[in-house]
Amino acid sequence: MTTTEQYTTLALSVKDTLYRLALSITGSDVEAEDIVQDIYEKAWRARDAVLASSYPRAYLCRMTRNLAIDRLRMRRMSVEIADREAEDGVKDIIIKDIAQYTTHIISTLPERQRLAIQMRDIEGYELEEIAEVLECDQTSVRMNLSRARKSIREQILKAMNYGTE
Repeated sequence: MTTTEQYTTLALSVKDTLYRLALSITGSDVEAEDIVQDIYEKAWRARDAVLASSYPRAYLCRMTRNLAIDRLRMRRMSVEIADREAEDGVKDIIIKDIAQYTTHIISTLPERQRLAIQMRDIEGYELEEIAEVLECDQTSVRMNLSRARKSIREQILKAMNYGTE
């Protein structure tokens, strides 16, 4: 199989994962699509390095994560005070659907916990690949997963008990 064929196979296999990863960081469908497009362009130019890495999927995920974070930082620099107040109002939303609420909880987790839970429990990545993307060891990944799951569990239980616990 040629390098081009290998790269094409890899790119097609992670397209949805890269999109969901970018979406989980940016929260914008349009921006997530743009990020994936930009990643494919950058990865094509660096395809030999991507394919030579131990975990090519993780390599593309790390590129996506870094670009999404850069875009998010740029966007946050232009956020007005009114937007910040609107985000604070999210806490006052009445819980109608537990799945929707869980998604909201995940989106409020610290970055490493959010990405670890997204990649492990939603995308099905192995601990080694997650460690590669997050640039940490597997113990840190396990710790972030544990803390994220505990936080989600506590917040759901609190909401189900109407905050009485």
